[in-house]
Amino acid sequence: MHAMNDSASSSAGPRLFFNATDVVRMRRLWREDPRFAGLKASLVEFDRAAEREFLREKLNVLDHRTDIRRVCDVAQDMALLYLMTDDRDAAELAMESVRGLMRFADWDFFVDGDRIVGVQAAPRAVVAVAAAIDWLGGLIEPAERAEWLRLMGERGCEACFTGLHNIRWPRQAKGWGFNPRSVMFTERTEFPNDNARRPEITQVTNLRAVPAGALAVGVACLKLQGVDHPDHERWLEMAVTSLKAFDNVYLPDGSYGEGVNYGNYTSEHITQAIVTLKHAGLADLRDGINWPGNVRFMLEMAMPTATNPYEVINIGDSGRHREQVRFQHPDGRPESRSALAFWVAREFRDGTAQWFGENLAAAHNLWSLIFFDDTVTPEAPKNQPQSWHSDLDWMVARTGWRAEDMVVSLRSGIGWNHEHADRNSVILKTHGEQLIVDPSRPPYSHTDPCWIMRTTLGHSAVLVDGRGHFYHNGVEGTNSTLAQARILATGEGAGHCFWVSDATQAYRLADINVRAVVRAVIVLFASQSVVVVDRVAKWREASRFQARYFADNWDGLCAVETQAAGFSVRRPQASAHARVFSRAPVQVASGTLPIPEARAVKHPFVAIESEPLMDTTIATTFALAPSGGTPAEVQVKGAGDDLVVTCSGVEVARVNDANCTLRVTMA
Repeated sequence: MHAMNDSASSSAGPRLFFNATDVVRMRRLWREDPRFAGLKASLVEFDRAAEREFLREKLNVLDHRTDIRRVCDVAQDMALLYLMTDDRDAAELAMESVRGLMRFADWDFFVDGDRIVGVQAAPRAVVAVAAAIDWLGGLIEPAERAEWLRLMGERGCEACFTGLHNIRWPRQAKGWGFNPRSVMFTERTEFPNDNARRPEITQVTNLRAVPAGALAVGVACLKLQGVDHPDHERWLEMAVTSLKAFDNVYLPDGSYGEGVNYGNYTSEHITQAIVTLKHAGLADLRDGINWPGNVRFMLEMAMPTATNPYEVINIGDSGRHREQVRFQHPDGRPESRSALAFWVAREFRDGTAQWFGENLAAAHNLWSLIFFDDTVTPEAPKNQPQSWHSDLDWMVARTGWRAEDMVVSLRSGIGWNHEHADRNSVILKTHGEQLIVDPSRPPYSHTDPCWIMRTTLGHSAVLVDGRGHFYHNGVEGTNSTLAQARILATGEGAGHCFWVSDATQAYRLADINVRAVVRAVIVLFASQSVVVVDRVAKWREASRFQARYFADNWDGLCAVETQAAGFSVRRPQASAHARVFSRAPVQVASGTLPIPEARAVKHPFVAIESEPLMDTTIATTFALAPSGGTPAEVQVKGAGDDLVVTCSGVEVARVNDANCTLRVTMA
């Protein structure tokens, strides 16, 4: 390893994502800042001998899922390591990795007719090549650099352009399919999804942002390298148009409907594009999205627990498997949400974003180091009772952002990509434990029996005759549906908040005779109590109505017990004690989903079910307490058209359930 110095390597120095002055800052952080010790160790201790053996003997140039990602990631990682340390061996491995990428005749596994469509693999390759060229500088021979730039354009930028063109004008697409020259062809064509609408569906998803961001990076790289490419203008126009489309996908408050992890994935690619386009003097797109609000969205969706300080409120496909205590994907990639937060903190001098990046965003990756500015003072949010109403109509109440704090969420709102049939579902967490949950990470394949976890049957929500609200069969993937819920009323005051959400439309799409499915959630902060009231009704044909609540048993340490008028959920550090009130008799029973037992036992549930009725109201009170603690006495009793909620014998709220709706009045 060569002695490290604080001057930028190569002739002109890096210019794409940062400049030579930034390298001085980054090297100081690399040497001295404990925040990046984990990143530093992962790169310095990387097994280079094994990687060279892989590149020379095992690389499968038809593998567009695993192997192409591997060479791209190593190229970036080792190029950055060289820039931080002057380690020439790391630089050589980075170049060898890019050469491995160049052995791939195609850079993605989707096709439109005979044209490669860049969705994820090609965009990753474009960014990796651009980064390697920028960071390795003069170590790359001019002829080889020119060849890399040529192939980046042909196999990467043009593939991204093709996909974005299809997405922009879906009726001009020939029809997306799988590349017969890829190992993915056999895997994805045995019983495939129907891709006829895939370009149209992708218009408002993360998989439009990824190729758009990469195409912008590629165009900026070519510009800064002095390449007068004949396709430069059309690529630039497509990239900018596609990126600006997300100005209307992100909501005004910065919320993003695909959830935290897909939202971060989307935002990272857009911000990389913003940075590189500005550095190349091609466009300034910073103001199109409420970026501080986007980090605030991730902050509000954070839900630290005793086992995972980086847990999120896992609406839809957000969140990790509960059993992964190291907070990683099954393939070993670390979870990281700090790069975006650090970029926002730097660009907007946002102390809250800085605090989020440092404390709740999990691991720091190389982009975190690139964007981090330690002159921004972190500002911690206040740990006190509060309620958040996002533009998504996703509701969150909390006492703070510590593992011991209480968090309550209600999923109202419209459909989004990666959604579940989860309208009006709730999540309750306190004292480090998730007690009422949305079972995490169901499979993406509609052929998997665990697909049922995506339906309302797999959520802490309402069923009508054992069926949930409208959801698709998965043949088109995990795209959004037309199912909607909407917030009818909210309120907050000293020690409480409440929300009322109407999901009737979502249920009527599945059963035309549904008249009302309305849920009210009342949060009592001081007593650590939550009241959930469900008003359900039919137009005709009596039905059995059920309120279903799931517990978290990933680790096998959860106990669910039922009684005639309630139930309890016990975890090692906390418990939930539920009492049930209903306008008509109900049965309380526990159960598991009809899926393979190994998975079913991780998601036990309690069902509160009525006899066949035209309408009823079911109220469930949850008193939450730490292990060994005494839960509050929370009850609901009927008084004419009102349900009276008491805590320790004192009236705290009334819920009027006349006319098939709910109206909450706090005492």
